[in-house]
Amino acid sequence: MRKLIVAITTVALVAGFAWTVVAETGGGRTPLDCMDTVWQTTPVSTTSTQWTPVPGFRADLVAIFPIAINVSALVSGAPVRFRIMSTNVGGQTFVSEPGATRFVLGGSGSNSFAYQWIERNQSASPHAIFLQLQWQSPSGNAVHLLRGDMSVLYTTDVCQEL
Repeated sequence: MRKLIVAITTVALVAGFAWTVVAETGGGRTPLDCMDTVWQTTPVSTTSTQWTPVPGFRADLVAIFPIAINVSALVSGAPVRFRIMSTNVGGQTFVSEPGATRFVLGGSGSNSFAYQWIERNQSASPHAIFLQLQWQSPSGNAVHLLRGDMSVLYTTDVCQEL
């Protein structure tokens, strides 16, 4: 009887561990109808240690299911952090997955940065969502975005312009 209890406990622990691993990861599939893009060729800078919007890097759309947000930029200056803030039609604001990212420039001059965020957007019906790229300089030293772009991939009933 003792061996049976040990075996059942072992199976329960292994299954529980597997469930924990599954609960911390995610995935999905979304058909794509639309790709909205914005780009900037005029340099912008920040020294803010607080999260602030990156001028021009936003999307206001109506979407169904998850959204992919791709950002690439040519950056110079101090280390910088980026994140996507998502505000839905109900006014609830969240940081898109996988959250904030830190970019430390190598050497002198400018360096390229590229990252992808996923807005989970679990709704199966179209709803409005506002996406905003934000940045901060953790040190308070100047960060310069020399040029960059943002593309937003999603599905909806009708694609609209940004």
